[in-house]
Amino acid sequence: MHHPMKQLPERAISEDEAREILDLGEYCVVATTDEDGHPYCTPLSYVMDGDTLYIHTGAAGGQKTEDWARDPRVCVTVAMDMQPSYFQTANNPGFFTTGYASVIATGAAHRVEDVATIRRVLANLCLKYSPEFKREIGGAIQRELSVTAVWAIELDHISGKAGRRVRNGKGAVSHPAEADKADAGQK
Repeated sequence: MHHPMKQLPERAISEDEAREILDLGEYCVVATTDEDGHPYCTPLSYVMDGDTLYIHTGAAGGQKTEDWARDPRVCVTVAMDMQPSYFQTANNPGFFTTGYASVIATGAAHRVEDVATIRRVLANLCLKYSPEFKREIGGAIQRELSVTAVWAIELDHISGKAGRRVRNGKGAVSHPAEADKADAGQK
């Protein structure tokens, strides 16, 4: 079930903008459900490839992989450009807010078995987080391949929103209409 944005729908962004945030985001938080029905959230490094979000884990697994074995459904959150701010405008003596861009996506996780895909994903993860070590990536993957697992989360729903003053220099979204509303004293 997908929940429509209920508060401040003017902050909703397009699916293309949400995908851009997924592509540019640094880390994600993946939520699973444990054996007792409780939520379990894990911050993770990730890389996108189309509608698939890839992560890696130790081959032995852990809580999240045990959860996926029972129920592969997940919720993923990416937030970026967090900018706490204090604003004063002509019509408003001042207020605190936070600029941001965020995405919530849902999907199902499964372990990747194809070795070529595993190598490609691990290389892309290394390039995303440590591009300065490009020459060492192949050797590192070879050494760690037997103790590393790659997981694919096939995203089936993506939505996002952004608050005012969101700008990261890479094309992230902003909603100047919110500043205009604040100036006019609207909520």
